[in-house]
Amino acid sequence: MTLWQRKLAAWLHDPAEKALVLMRDFNNAGQRIGHESGSVAGLRAALGIRKSDFDKRADHYAAAADRPQWPIDDGRPRPAWANVRFVEQPVLVHPLSGEAIALPKLDDIAAAHIRNASLDHFTALIERAADGQPDFKLTQLAFWRFGPEPALVPSEIGALWRLLPADTRVPDHSIWQHLDVVSAISGAMADDDAPALLTMSFGPVQGFIAQARSTSDLWAGSHLLSSLVWAGLAVVCDQLGPDAVLFPNLRGVAAVDRWLLQLAKQAQKAPHWRQRFKQIGAPWLDQASDANPLFAATLPNKFMAIVPAGRAQAMAEAVTAAVRAQALAWALDAAEKVFEAAGRDCSETAHWRAQVRDQLQGFPEVHWGSADWPVAPQGEQADPAPLKTALQAFGSQGLFDAPVWQVLNREITLDGIGFYQPNAGILYPAVFDLAERALAAAKALRPFEPLAQQGFRCTLTGEFEWLTDKPELLTAPPTARTSISVWGQVVGQFGIKAGEHLGAIGTLKRLWPTLFARQAAAELGLDSIQRFVVSTHTMALATPIARLVENFDAKTASALAALADELAADDPVVLPASLARSLHRLYETSARLLRRLPAALDREHSDQPDTQQRNEALQRRIADLFGSQRPETYYALIQMDGDRLGAWMAGNEAAFQRSFASTWHPQVRNAVAQKFGHLPALRSYLDSPRPPSPARHAAISAVLNDFSTQVARHVVENVFKGKLIYAGGDDVLAMVSVDDLLPCMLLLRAAYSGVGDWSDALPGLADLAGLRLRRGYVELKVKLNQRLLPMMGTQATASMGAVVAHHQAPLAGVLRALHAAEQRAKQHLNGARNAFCLRLMKRGGGEVAVTSRFWPTADAPPPLQDSALGLLLRFAQAMGESNMSRRAVYNTTEWLAGLPSRRHAGEPQGMADADWRDMVTRNLARQFDRQKGVQAHAAEFVQLACAESQPADTAKTL
Repeated sequence: MTLWQRKLAAWLHDPAEKALVLMRDFNNAGQRIGHESGSVAGLRAALGIRKSDFDKRADHYAAAADRPQWPIDDGRPRPAWANVRFVEQPVLVHPLSGEAIALPKLDDIAAAHIRNASLDHFTALIERAADGQPDFKLTQLAFWRFGPEPALVPSEIGALWRLLPADTRVPDHSIWQHLDVVSAISGAMADDDAPALLTMSFGPVQGFIAQARSTSDLWAGSHLLSSLVWAGLAVVCDQLGPDAVLFPNLRGVAAVDRWLLQLAKQAQKAPHWRQRFKQIGAPWLDQASDANPLFAATLPNKFMAIVPAGRAQAMAEAVTAAVRAQALAWALDAAEKVFEAAGRDCSETAHWRAQVRDQLQGFPEVHWGSADWPVAPQGEQADPAPLKTALQAFGSQGLFDAPVWQVLNREITLDGIGFYQPNAGILYPAVFDLAERALAAAKALRPFEPLAQQGFRCTLTGEFEWLTDKPELLTAPPTARTSISVWGQVVGQFGIKAGEHLGAIGTLKRLWPTLFARQAAAELGLDSIQRFVVSTHTMALATPIARLVENFDAKTASALAALADELAADDPVVLPASLARSLHRLYETSARLLRRLPAALDREHSDQPDTQQRNEALQRRIADLFGSQRPETYYALIQMDGDRLGAWMAGNEAAFQRSFASTWHPQVRNAVAQKFGHLPALRSYLDSPRPPSPARHAAISAVLNDFSTQVARHVVENVFKGKLIYAGGDDVLAMVSVDDLLPCMLLLRAAYSGVGDWSDALPGLADLAGLRLRRGYVELKVKLNQRLLPMMGTQATASMGAVVAHHQAPLAGVLRALHAAEQRAKQHLNGARNAFCLRLMKRGGGEVAVTSRFWPTADAPPPLQDSALGLLLRFAQAMGESNMSRRAVYNTTEWLAGLPSRRHAGEPQGMADADWRDMVTRNLARQFDRQKGVQAHAAEFVQLACAESQPADTAKTL
C-alpha cells in the first residue's frame, strides 16, 4: 500500500457521523448497523480499501492518549452505564475549560438520513485519475479539507457538524481531530517505522517585525515571516499530509487552500476544487484587494508535526533548506526589480547578487528538535526506558516523576472487563516534553557565521551593507552617493523613500507587498490585487470622518462639494474597512471627496508663500467641515498575547489541567462514581489530572487558528475602525482609531476566551456585526456563512499592550513602547497576567500610562461594563455627554499626588483603609460634582485602584 492509501484507511476507521448514528442505525431488514459498517464501509468499497488495511495501533495509541479504553468484550453486551445516546443527551465539553454544554435533542435527525448524507458527501470528494483509479493523495487531502465543512452537508446538521465528538462518552474533542491524529500516526508508522514528534521554530520575530518605518513595513515583516513558515510546512504537507501537523492547525488557512488548489490544478482537477471552495465561502479565490485572506499573516513561527522517526532529521533539514532557498529567491527577485527599474547591471556577476547571497546566509534562523514515540507490536507494551533516559539527560523525569504515571501505568478492570489498558499512547506527554526540551536546547546554542561588513549600513535594518552595483560607493558619505546610487534613482518606486539605502533583507521587506500581490494575482488568475495601506494619519482621521458620515446631511454635502476643486489634486486614501463600507450610503461624489481629505491635510508644506497660504487655508476649511472639534491627530496600536500558552500546551500545572472525570459526559461520570467510586484504582484515575494529549494539542491549535484567521480580523476590521496587521495564533497586532481603542481591546480579550455578555452592552456597542460570545465559544455569522467556533475558554487569559501615539511619531519608537506596554501588562501584580497596559505618548513629550487587570480572575468575567475597561468607557461617555472640562482632570491629579498612603488593618503607617476609601471617594465626587453624571463613577474608580495596587501605591494608581 502507498502512504496515502494507509492514511485513507486510517481516516475511514470511524465515520464522521458516528455520534449521530451510534446504537440507532438500522438497515432495511431492521438489523442494527454498527458505525464501522455504515458510510465508511461504502467509502472503503469505492476506494478499494479493506478494513484490515488499517493499522489499529494508530487508533489505540490516539485513544489511549485521549481517553480510557471503555469496557468491551466480544460476546458480551456493553454495560449500560458505558452507553451514551448522543442524540438524546447531546453534551459537548469544552476542551480546555472542561465546561459541559448541553444541547437540544437531536433525535429528529434520522440515523439513516445522516448516514446516507455523509456517504454522499464523501463520495463526492473522491478523486480519480484519468484511468478511473482513485487518486489516493488528492482524495485524502479532499477528505481532510472539505470533510468537516458544514456548508457541504445537509443544513439541518448545521454548525454542529464541525463539533461532533469522537467519543460521545468523552465529548471534549471532535471526530475530525481524532481522525487527523490517527491518520498522522498511521502515516508515520508506514514502512515499519515509528512515529516521532518534530518541533521547529523560525526567527527572528519581534526584532525583524519591529524594523519598520511605515505600516506597510510592519505588515510586510509579519507576512513575510508567515510566508516563510508556510514554505517549510509545505514540505511536511506534501510528504505526509497537513493532518500530520498538530500545531498550528492548517485547515482553513488561505495559504494552505491555495496550495491545495495548485495540487488540484496539476492533476487537472482545478474547476471542481474551485467550486468546492466557493461553496464553503472562501474569499481568497477572487477578492482583488488586500482584504483577501491570503494577505493575512496567520501562521506562528513554530510548528509541531508527527513524522516517521527514521526521517525526522532528513525532514528537518529539508524544511530548513526549503525555507532558506525561498527567502533567497524572493530577495534576489526583489533586488532585481530595483536594479532593473534603475537600468543598472542585472547580470549574474553583478556585485549586488553576491551581497544578497552573503546577507541571506542563515536567514531565517531555524531550530528544531525531535523525540521518538516508542511503539510495540499489536498486543505488546512499549518500552518507556529510552524516553526516561533521554529526559534524564535534561535533568528531568517529566511524566515518569508525576503521580499520574503511577495511575496510567497499570490496568484497571470493572465488572471483570478491561476498563483501562495502558499502551504506547500514554507516553505522548513524555514525547512532547522531550521534543520541547530538545528544541529549547537547540535554540540556546544559536550558532552563526559572522559576515564582514565594511561599508555604510542599510537604513532600515542597520545590520548589513546596502546593495549596490558599484562597491566603491559603499564607503562614500550620503551626500556624495545619493544622486549616483541606484537608490537615489528609484525614490518613489516600490515605496522607497528619499535617503534610503537598503540591504538584502530591507529590500525584500520593502518590496514584499509588490512581489506578493503580483504572485497571488497570477496564481488566482486575477488582473491584479490592490493593496490598501492605511496610514497612521488616515487612522487618526478615521474618527472625525466617521462622525461626519454618521451626521451627513445636505449642509455637509454642500460644504464638501465646495472643496471639490481644491481636493482634485489629492489622491483618495485607503480608509479602515468598516469606515469604507459606511461610505456606501453616500453618493459616490461625496464618498470620493471624503477619501481625499486625509491626503489634503497631509500635504507637504511648500516653501512658496502663495502655495503655503493656500494649503493652510484649505486645512482650515477642512477643519471647519469637521465641526467644533479639531481633526484627530492620534491613532492607536494594540499588541495582544495569550498568557501561558506554553503551559496550556504542556498541561503540567494545576491551573491548566482538568481531571479525567471532568471531561466525561455527565451520564457516564455520575454512573461510574456511583457504581465504582469505592474502588481505589478507579478513584485515583478519576481524580488524576489529565496529561497533554494529541487531541488537546489539536484542540488548542484549532482554537488559535479560528481566532487568528476569523475572529480577530472580524473584531478589528468589521466591528471597529481598524486594520489587522498580524494575527498568528494567540498573537495579535492591530492599528485602530482612538475612539475604538478601549472597546476593541475589551472585545479582543473577551473573544479570545469566548466569554462576555454584550446583550446589554456598553453604550453604542450592541452591534457586533454578527458576533456572539458565550461559554467559551464564538458564534460568527458573516453574510450566509455561520460558524460555531470554540475559543480558549473561561480559564484562559491574555495580556495586552496598547499605545496612543501621534501619527507623525517615528514608528520604530512607537513599536518599542508598544512592546514595553505588553511586557508591563504581563508583569502587573507580580505576573498575575490577564492585564492591559495603555500608554499615551504625548506629542509634546511625556507619557501617561495605566495598567490594570481586565477582570479580577480568570473565570468568566463580570458584566463587561463593570470591568476596568468598561469603567473607562462609561466614564469617557459621561465626560462627553457632560462636556466635562479637562481642568477637572488636571485638578484631580494635582490633589491626588498629595494624598496620604492607605494601610490595611494592623499596619502602623498610613490612613486606615476604610477611612482612606471614604475620603478619596467623597473628594473625587466633589471634584466632579459640577459635571453631571460623572461623579457617580468616583466610588468605582477608588474600588478599582485599591484592587489593582499595593496600599502605598494606591494614590498613584488612581
